[in-house]
Amino acid sequence: MNLEKLFSASAIASVAERFPLTYFDIGSRGGFQSDLHPLSFAVNAVGFEPDPIEYKQLQDNPEGLWKSQQILPQGVGVQTGTYTLYIPIDPQSASILKHDTSIGEKFDKRQFFEVDRTKEIQTLGLADALLETNLNSIDFLKIDIEGPELSIFESSPEVMREILAVKTEVSYIPFRHDQPLAGEIEVFLRRGGFELMEIMEPAHWRRHGYLIHPYYSLETPPYSKAQIVQADYLFFRDPDTINGNISRLLKLSLISMALGYFDHALMILERPDVADYVRSEFNYSPKELVVPASKLFGRKMFYQAAYGQIRGLTPFLRYCRNLWR
Repeated sequence: MNLEKLFSASAIASVAERFPLTYFDIGSRGGFQSDLHPLSFAVNAVGFEPDPIEYKQLQDNPEGLWKSQQILPQGVGVQTGTYTLYIPIDPQSASILKHDTSIGEKFDKRQFFEVDRTKEIQTLGLADALLETNLNSIDFLKIDIEGPELSIFESSPEVMREILAVKTEVSYIPFRHDQPLAGEIEVFLRRGGFELMEIMEPAHWRRHGYLIHPYYSLETPPYSKAQIVQADYLFFRDPDTINGNISRLLKLSLISMALGYFDHALMILERPDVADYVRSEFNYSPKELVVPASKLFGRKMFYQAAYGQIRGLTPFLRYCRNLWR
């Protein structure tokens, strides 16, 4: 569903244009994620791609929907330097941490764990990456680098204190040696003033194949529930930790609306100092900002859900055939 610049003609556009957002997409192979698309006209997007071929492809095909876009030819690591990247048969699982092949054997998914080749890559520490962009802070951080996410958070405390929202991949089983698990990441971010908003796109694995509850497959056994192995966690900074900084509270409300959390955005905007600022500077009440954007977003989500239900009938009928085989 296309949400690009969805809010460009709504009341909150004037707020977003005065307080543009900075979005770091760490692990941007294939392009930026769509989380901030509704406000893309007011987002400075920064991606990182150390693979020269992928970097050139991103550079040669700018998305054109952001306020500004930068692609840096490095990865992001614990510190600025050179790291060995372990690239398995399926390169989407490449990591600077060594893969645990026993997990691949357990789930019969060796393509994600058996290393096909290695490569030396250049990385920037998170603070150095921010300096490289000439931007002041990171408002929304998306990070998916297959394992070392927590180490990067821990290595950049000054940067992390200014971040308003984090979307990070987490694992529930150790795909790689010395990989922190979901609980450790959650504890660290909660202690840093973040609150967990959503567990997104959970992935479940069974021993053979990928058809899991409620579907019936041709594997042995044909039906099985599956173990959760990874997901994305979405954290928002607790507004009480922002110490009344109006610009940061407004940015947090914008991020909340871009991701569909309109209740949360309204609670931020209804804080007395924020509401007074919005009325005096933009001549809107909090509800006059939030309600129209909520309607726009909600209609898109309804149509998307309806389309998904219709589209899902085809695989459902296909899977039904497995019941008789």
